[in-house]
Amino acid sequence: MKEFKICRGQNKAFGFVGCGNEVKSITRKYGLCRSCFAQWSISTPEGEKRLDSFLKSHKKSYERKAKQQDKKDKDKLTDWKFKLQEKVNLIVRLIDIGLPCLARNYHPNQIHAGHIFSRGSNSSIKFNLHNIHRQSAQSNHYQNDDGLLREGLMKEYGNVYFEFISSLRGTPDLKYSNEEYHEFYRHASKIANELKKQGRIFPTTDERIFMRNEINNQLGIYNQKYCQFNLK
Repeated sequence: MKEFKICRGQNKAFGFVGCGNEVKSITRKYGLCRSCFAQWSISTPEGEKRLDSFLKSHKKSYERKAKQQDKKDKDKLTDWKFKLQEKVNLIVRLIDIGLPCLARNYHPNQIHAGHIFSRGSNSSIKFNLHNIHRQSAQSNHYQNDDGLLREGLMKEYGNVYFEFISSLRGTPDLKYSNEEYHEFYRHASKIANELKKQGRIFPTTDERIFMRNEINNQLGIYNQKYCQFNLK
């Protein structure tokens, strides 16, 4: 292949009279030098059609990249620790679905996920499923039912299980980055979606404890010894 060739229209630019100068072959487009190619693009129907198609494709590419960047920026600003708590609470409600409020023993219109030991003073175990159980919205938000919730748990699951949950307060503080919480959130979302898809109920205490053991381990937030209650 010759290093230099005459500037003359070829292919889609066939018939367009270029400048006739010798230019480097590698710089030509449709046989035209850069200047003539630009002139062809704005002065001929074929060139304008190609230019319009080129601009549209680049606009879509730009918009796609801008959208991706916008999502990345939003992800950085999102408090994934908060979002993770919402998703973990949903998992608890799906495990305990169909059961009455653990504190008040009635079927409310709205079930929340209540912490046996509060998030405020026990933040290291706020994602641990063993520390979270079904509780009515009224009991959770408007009544001081921490004592009733613990009493209900001991009545249903026994003192040994309550003592295990109490021991979890020794869990070391969580030191994860926002992006790591984002990854935990992704795992939790998949688990919640699968539970909803299955539509299972867990009528026995052993089944519900087993699910908490399994999902704690799947999430990977805690060391295994803080994840699992030994079912005998």
